[in-house]
Parts: sequence; structure tokens; C-alpha cells
Amino acid sequence: MNFEGIKSKGLEMGHDIQHRVVDQWQSDSALRRASINVGRPERIVSGVVGSLLVLLGMRRPGTVNRLVSLAGADLVLRAACGHCNVYKALNFSTVSPHEKEGRRTLSEPRLARKSAA
Repeated sequence: MNFEGIKSKGLEMGHDIQHRVVDQWQSDSALRRASINVGRPERIVSGVVGSLLVLLGMRRPGTVNRLVSLAGADLVLRAACGHCNVYKALNFSTVSPHEKEGRRTLSEPRLARKSAA
């Protein structure tokens, strides 16, 4: 096999691997979107309150303050991820149907171009 044959075979293999990685990433992100059970307003409130608790707990040393900081960090994580394990255990969600419809997939374009009619 000559150099061009090896090069084209390598490009084909790289292309296949790239498609497999993209397919896996899309399925993983679809699973993450499906696991979101905390609505946007609640996520905002959780982030703000969690940040305040982290700052409040860091003001002075002590066991209680460390626990306050940990509780705040958990709220910040909940706000960032949009997932609550307690809600999952209770099969509960605060995500509105409008929010669920508003989520786009990776294959959808960000901005839809208007066709020239």
C-alpha cells in the first residue's frame, strides 16, 4: 500500500471515529437534558441563595459555618446542573412544558434563516 492509500485509510478511520464520538456526545447530552427537573426560576433562586450561604459560611471558622457553606454549595450545584435528587426520588419536576419545548437539540440550528420567498 502506498502513502496515499495509507493516508486515505487513516482519514476514513478518523472520520468514523469522529462520527462515533459526536453520536455518543449527542446521546449523553440528550440524557442530561432529560434529567433536568428544576425549572429556570427555581434554579436562579437556588443559585443566589446558595451563593449567599457559601459566603455566609466562610465568614467565620466553625462546624456550623462549614455545614452552611456545604448546603450553599449544594444549592449552587443544583442551580448549575438543573437536577435535584430529591425531586427525582419523588418523581417531581418544576420544569414547565414551555421550557421543555424551548430546549433545542444539537442538530437544530441556533438561528433559523428565513428563506427568500
